[in-house]
Amino acid sequence: MDINDLFDGIMKSINQFADEIAEQRLQEKMQESGRSPENGGRNAENFEAKEKRGMTDFPKRE
Repeated sequence: MDINDLFDGIMKSINQFADEIAEQRLQEKMQESGRSPENGGRNAENFEAKEKRGMTDFPKRE
């Protein structure tokens, strides 16, 4: 295992954690606003995509 594999593993863990946090925050916000995929339609889906994108935007490796 080299250093790049180690950092790749770390980033995968961070991204997984960030996705879980984003999902939790999304659920909380949807409950507060009364939105859900069932009754929110397309707006709820857009909201979910924006929420997840904001939590998982990390700079790309060069």
